[in-house]
Amino acid sequence: MWEKISTFLSEVRAEFTRVIWPTRDDLVNSTTVVVVFSIAFSLFIGLFDLILSFVRGILIDL
Repeated sequence: MWEKISTFLSEVRAEFTRVIWPTRDDLVNSTTVVVVFSIAFSLFIGLFDLILSFVRGILIDL
């Protein structure tokens, strides 16, 4: 069992040496895209919810 764990850990270490880590600029750009998209999507969902609530209120008052 310990041999399997040791083999696994050595393979993990070998894979980490092959990983191409993003540069700081790439990371900042990706994070900016995710944050902007999340804000835009939440505004869209909030506006859609507001419109549906307004329509529901009109329909209930009839």
